[in-house]
Amino acid sequence: MPLDNTKDAYVSVIVPTYNSAKSLPLCLEAIRRQKYPYKEVLVVDNYSKDETRRIAENFGANVILHSGTQAAARNVGLAHSKGGYVLFLDSDQQLDGGAVEDCVLTCSTCGVEAVKIPEVFVGLNFWGKCSVLWKNSMVRAWGPRGGIPRFYERRTLVHFSPFNDKLRWWEDIELYQRLKLGGLKDAWCKRRLIHYENDSLQSMMRKYLSYGQSVVAFRDSSAMAPTASMFRLTLSTIAQTFRDPGKSPSVFLGCLFLFAAKSLSGALGFLSRRLK
Repeated sequence: MPLDNTKDAYVSVIVPTYNSAKSLPLCLEAIRRQKYPYKEVLVVDNYSKDETRRIAENFGANVILHSGTQAAARNVGLAHSKGGYVLFLDSDQQLDGGAVEDCVLTCSTCGVEAVKIPEVFVGLNFWGKCSVLWKNSMVRAWGPRGGIPRFYERRTLVHFSPFNDKLRWWEDIELYQRLKLGGLKDAWCKRRLIHYENDSLQSMMRKYLSYGQSVVAFRDSSAMAPTASMFRLTLSTIAQTFRDPGKSPSVFLGCLFLFAAKSLSGALGFLSRRLK
């Protein structure tokens, strides 16, 4: 791939982690297989207690220790990055081959500042399959105009200010909507991003309890912006889930139970914070 300015075409891949030893190798191996030559990997670790940091170092990643939200970890990675482009991944995600080059080409040929990568969710256990039934239904309900970019021109993020590090969820949606109001241009690339779900029911409940406790951070106007659209998306997702022809009865019932349990955990988290 001919490049006139290597610094501007350099891609910094930022991966926040916490006890991610099981999923991280697939993520980093997929990044390593990318044939795009100008890239770096920054793993921002929240002081994991497992082998996460050792695995990251073995793959040649630059490991940065930071305690805080995932949004804060992404901002720390951005501050340490040196690329003209930034790609944000989770540790349980795996890029298709050629995805990095495809994103760079999409930016340069389409004249956009951000790229959306089509995301497919895959469940690795029962609760993971229940979760992905909902999430893949959400992708269909969102449609081609939905989704959020994971690949950005670095200067765009620096100009408009990066993630709101007080948010524990929707931080990527809040950022995208804020940037769209500022005139952000984005497009889809052709490669996919596989997102593996292997959570236990207990870990999911803990996660949504934490989300509920952080709702207070949505009181400012910019963080509240996605609320109405996400509510409409939730209703559309419920309809899509009911219409999914490939769903099994047990996974469908598990999906409904999971949705109710997550909602309850979020409500309990919100109430526990309000009562303090």
